[in-house]
Amino acid sequence: MSNMFAGSTFLYLIGIFYSARLTLQASSPTSNYYIGAVVEYHPVTKGDNGTAIANENAKNFMTFLKTASENEVDIIVFPENALFSGKSNPIDERSNYLPHSTYLPHPKESKVPCHDTSSNVMEAVKAMSCAAKRHAMYIVINVREKEKCSGENCSKDGHNLYNTNIVFDRTGALIAKYRKWNLFGELSMNRTSKPDISTFRTDFDVNFGQFICFDILFGTPAVKLVRDKKVTDIIFSSHWFSELPFLTANQIQTGWSFTHNVNFLGSGYNAPSTGSGGTGIYAGKDGHFARVWSEKSANALIVAKIPKIINGQRTQPINPNDAMVFFYSITEIPTINQQESVPQQHLKTDDLSPYTTELFQPTNGTHNLTLCNNDLCCNFTTETVHHDNLVKGAAKYYRYRFAVFNGVRSFSNFATGGVEVCSVISCLDDNPTSCNQRFDTNTIIVHPTTFNSIVISSITKDSTNITRFPLSINTELHPLNVTDFTFVSNKINATHVNLKYTLTKPRKDLMTFAIYGRNLTADGLPKTTSASSKIITPVYLLSITFIILAVGNNEINSLLSFV
Repeated sequence: MSNMFAGSTFLYLIGIFYSARLTLQASSPTSNYYIGAVVEYHPVTKGDNGTAIANENAKNFMTFLKTASENEVDIIVFPENALFSGKSNPIDERSNYLPHSTYLPHPKESKVPCHDTSSNVMEAVKAMSCAAKRHAMYIVINVREKEKCSGENCSKDGHNLYNTNIVFDRTGALIAKYRKWNLFGELSMNRTSKPDISTFRTDFDVNFGQFICFDILFGTPAVKLVRDKKVTDIIFSSHWFSELPFLTANQIQTGWSFTHNVNFLGSGYNAPSTGSGGTGIYAGKDGHFARVWSEKSANALIVAKIPKIINGQRTQPINPNDAMVFFYSITEIPTINQQESVPQQHLKTDDLSPYTTELFQPTNGTHNLTLCNNDLCCNFTTETVHHDNLVKGAAKYYRYRFAVFNGVRSFSNFATGGVEVCSVISCLDDNPTSCNQRFDTNTIIVHPTTFNSIVISSITKDSTNITRFPLSINTELHPLNVTDFTFVSNKINATHVNLKYTLTKPRKDLMTFAIYGRNLTADGLPKTTSASSKIITPVYLLSITFIILAVGNNEINSLLSFV
């Protein structure tokens, strides 16, 4: 009986219980802005029936949609894995997934799955189509898609399984689909023969591109959407596993949006026990509207009035007051166990052993240092005030290290990638092995060191295959505001670039301040396992000499002042 309820009457009950969109207002092609929303969701995971779980999650989605509709939202984004959550492990439970995955029509058909009795689309997905139609809203959801197949590229069970984002328009029609290309493990999932580059244009005349979670660290499809398709607004659904010191969820979302100067709608799967969560709406170099980062389980919705980007410029300044954050109680969305044993986010850690690091010696005044790793040299200038009286006795406080890396890292043993890092990072003690950790949130800590300014600079190789992000977090794991720093990348010539990342406002709660580069040409190579000498190499000095000569005498003074 319960399965029958979850299936045949599911759409009917949802249609009765939830009212239609309370307003017919919507952003138009001539509007200077549109209203976007992103969801932080702690999903239903208990149970053995994946279809029933999807139905329960779809019911909870309706609560978010009701709030969104009341606030005239044009487009809303739900997280990766949030609808088809379940407890099955994607690495070894493929057989459990197939019965609880959905077929999908092709976007070119513009079909409306809602109430389509001839469709083999799952009921939970049909419900979202109905909701898009009822609320006259673009809805982006992530599903587990199955597709019948044959031939050498087909799995033995006769199906291919994809981690797929789909977009419904205001009529409930499926208008866009993206199958995740950069899988994070997910060994039970398939990849298409070539990557999808998924874009869609809305009736309010904004061209969106979309990608999923781990994709954000790669060139395809993420960077291609901006460079090749000239997309101005990004849809990002994620089930992120935050990692210290550089790859916490909001930190990378902020950095990616800043570097590409796009509007960025990031939605996060909330599960603190695995370090999952982090949601926000960002406006590139103009900053962010609102972000959610919760140490405990949470369900939240962010709504913001987002200025359109036309001819490379935002039509109006962003205003954080144009954003609202709604948190839902356990009675509104009953997915949170109030007795949860996880008091805070359980974070992954980067392997810092191949980094070249040097302990920052607390001082009052200016400190200068140049540190190198595998021919990447980073210049650090800090101006600090240190209160030694605060560190007496058993006081807990963060120490700091300068850290540089140019090599290949592993992403949880699922993939390797080239990374270039110039950074100031916090540590629990004087040992560099503690620099990828943090104090428990219940620990009382003091802040003896105030950074009045930090300047990180580097002259390094430039390439379309290297993307660099200004990354930062404070001790509460919130990224710094764009008013707190400047990040400049100036080309010297065809092969080299000048980087300069500056902390412009004093901070005593700094945790990470880094130029983080992804060198895509090194992806797939073996992991770097040891650090090179920190001494500036003659090869590096010689290369800098040639660069300066190539720039010309008229620019030497400005170049030296930049460094």
